[in-house]
Amino acid sequence: MKRTLLTLLFGVFILSTSTSQTTFSTKMPIDTNAGTNPYVVVSGLINNDAYPDLVVSAYNASTIKLYINNADGSFAAPVTISSTLSQVGGISLADIDGINGLDIVAASYADNKAVWFANNGSGGFGTENVISSSVTSAAGIHTADVNNDTYIDVIVSVNGDDKVVWYANDGTGNFPGGENTIVSGLNQPGDIDMIDFDDDGDLDIVISTAEYAANGRVDVYYNDLIPGGSVAFTVDANPVTDSGNVYLFDVDFADVNDDGNIDILVSDSFGDLAWFNKELDGTYTKNIISISMANPGTVESADMDDDGYNDLVITNGGTAGNDLIWFESTDIGGFNSESVIDATQAQIFTLAIDDFDNDGDLDIATVDYQNFDVNWFENELYTLGINDLTQNTFNIYPNPVKNKLYVKAPNNESYNVSVYDILGKNVVNSTISPNNPLDVSSLYNGIYIIKFEGHNKTFKFVKE
Repeated sequence: MKRTLLTLLFGVFILSTSTSQTTFSTKMPIDTNAGTNPYVVVSGLINNDAYPDLVVSAYNASTIKLYINNADGSFAAPVTISSTLSQVGGISLADIDGINGLDIVAASYADNKAVWFANNGSGGFGTENVISSSVTSAAGIHTADVNNDTYIDVIVSVNGDDKVVWYANDGTGNFPGGENTIVSGLNQPGDIDMIDFDDDGDLDIVISTAEYAANGRVDVYYNDLIPGGSVAFTVDANPVTDSGNVYLFDVDFADVNDDGNIDILVSDSFGDLAWFNKELDGTYTKNIISISMANPGTVESADMDDDGYNDLVITNGGTAGNDLIWFESTDIGGFNSESVIDATQAQIFTLAIDDFDNDGDLDIATVDYQNFDVNWFENELYTLGINDLTQNTFNIYPNPVKNKLYVKAPNNESYNVSVYDILGKNVVNSTISPNNPLDVSSLYNGIYIIKFEGHNKTFKFVKE
C-alpha cells in the first residue's frame, strides 16, 4: 500500500527553502590509525550534549571504539569499548535499558554473537551483555520496537542460518523470550531495515538475500501485529527485485522522491544503484540512478541542503574512482547531476550523516577501510557567509532523525509544537527550542508532520 500524506488535513506544507549552495569541506581526519579495516560508523548523542559522537568498529582488529565530539570541530582520542568481538559488521545505537541514553548494540560475524553495551551516563560504557551467542554469521543488526510495547527490541540478520530473527526487550536490557523468527528458509540474508510500510501501526521489514550470489533479491515482509494481535510476518506477493542482482549490499526504506510515499533504496555493489516505488497494483518500479562508481556501497537519503527535499549520499564500496558523492534533489521528484565530495579514500562501506558541528546542516563521517582512517566532512551550507545564513533561519534538523529533533530559529525562544502521524493522529505535544530538542525516540519509524503552533510553520520529517 502506498503511503500518502493527508495534505488536506494540514493544507500546503510550508517548507523552508534555501538559496545557498551546499558544498563540503575537504577530508578532515578524526583518527588515522583506527584499527585494521574500519567497517561501520554510526553517530548519536552519547554524552547528552548537543554534538553527535561516533562509534566505529574495525572489522579485522576486533575493536569497537567511541569518539566523543569535542564541540569544536574535533573529536577526542578514541575510547575502546570492546576488543574481543571479531568482524563486527553491524552496530546500532538505541536506549536498550531505559536509562542513561543511547547504548551500543553490535553483531559479530565471526563470533556468531549479538551483544549490547550499557551507557553509563558519563560518556562511557559497561561490559558486554550477550543477547545471543548462536546467530551464525550475523550479517546485520537493527533496533526497533517490533511488538509495540514501547521497548526497543533487537533484530538480527543471520546469514549463516538463512533467517532473520528478533529478540524482545523487557525494557531493562533483558531478552527473556529468546529468539523469535521473522522469516526462515532464506538464501543468505544480508541488510535489513524496518518501517511501517503499510500504514497499519506496526513495523514491517525489508530484507536483501543472496548477498554474495548472482541471484540476489529484495522482499518486504508485513507484520501482522495489527490487526492480527501478535507479531508474525508475511512476504509481499510481489518482490521488490528478484533478478539482475549480483552483490546486494545496502537496502533502506526512504521517501526518495518526496511524494509522501515510502520507497526502497537498493545498492548492488556489482550492479545498479536504484530506488523502487510501489505502484497501485502492488508491483514495484525500478528507477536507476546513474553514478560514476562501479561499486556503490552505502546509500543514504537525507536533506543535505536544508530545502525540505531529500538528497542522496553514496559511498564507494570499491577501491577505484570517486569515494563519496551526493545528488541534490530537483525538488520535483528527481535528482541533479552527481557532485563529488571526496576522491582520496579507499573503500567506504558505511557512513554517518549528522550535524557534527551543531550549525544547522548535516555533515558526513566516513570510515576508510583500506587506509584505516575515520574522517568527517563539514557541510558548508551555513558557513558560506552571514547573508546566506539569514536567508533560511527557521528549520528542523536532522532529517531523517533517530532520537532528538532540533529547531534552527532566529533566537533562543521556545515553541509549542504538535506532531502528527500520516493518518492525522496527534502523537506528541511538547515544546522545542534551539537548546531543548524534541525527543522522538519513542515514535515508530515513519513520516510525521510537526506544526509550530502560532507561527504558521509546518514541516515533514522522517523518523528512522
